[in-house]
Amino acid sequence: MKLNSLCLKTDLIFIKFDGEVINRETYQVVKCHSNPNFFWGNFLIFKNSPKIGDLENWKKIFKHEFTDPRIYHQTFAWDVEEVGEIIEFQEDGFKLEKSLVLVAHKHQIKLPFKNHKTVEIAPLKGHDDWKLIIELQTRTNPQYGNFYQMQAITYQKMVAKNIGLWFGAYLDGKLVGSLGIFTDGNIGRFQIVSIDPTFQRQGICGTLVFRASEYAFEKIGVETLVMVADEEYHAAKIYESVGFVSEEKMYGLCLYPDPR
Repeated sequence: MKLNSLCLKTDLIFIKFDGEVINRETYQVVKCHSNPNFFWGNFLIFKNSPKIGDLENWKKIFKHEFTDPRIYHQTFAWDVEEVGEIIEFQEDGFKLEKSLVLVAHKHQIKLPFKNHKTVEIAPLKGHDDWKLIIELQTRTNPQYGNFYQMQAITYQKMVAKNIGLWFGAYLDGKLVGSLGIFTDGNIGRFQIVSIDPTFQRQGICGTLVFRASEYAFEKIGVETLVMVADEEYHAAKIYESVGFVSEEKMYGLCLYPDPR
């Protein structure tokens, strides 16, 4: 099954590194072996959006494809820009996830109006910086601390293999922001844009995204950069201020594990 979605195609940059993608006739199986509890790293991609009557069949397929006892979630995506018939999924406890896929080319990027003039943007310098990155990400979203630790292992390996870079934003030597850019040929995908809560709304995020994009275009040689953001989150406006343009919408469903 050939994918059309930029979001899904660039998602697979990471899965192909330490997992596998299995093609079936009407769907793909995406498996992240290093992190079975990665909700959007272990999922099914269907060719078409859900329709009435798909719930039980999709759940059955998921259970057949994912037999690891550590996997308690079920996640579905589809390769078309439409929500589909999701009411029976929602009644069963699935949450609809909506993402905005933003794209930029070299000639499009620009300094944001709210440009932070003293923040230093640079690729990570050593292993110790990764500890600071995880601490920063966890301060920003404490509920994802374990996820950030697991993913950092994969990101470090990918950086070591020259598949991407991780950037830090520094003020007076203190790490206040970070993000990753990973590549597959001439396309790059952003990962986990984080700004220390104490330093938000100062223009650091837009400046970080711009400088990292500039580096990717000029020194890594990518031609297209892809950013995926929550459709309802304010960060999308920041990315647009740097020159990213909304190109597609992505929908998915996830039945998250019971937190109890």
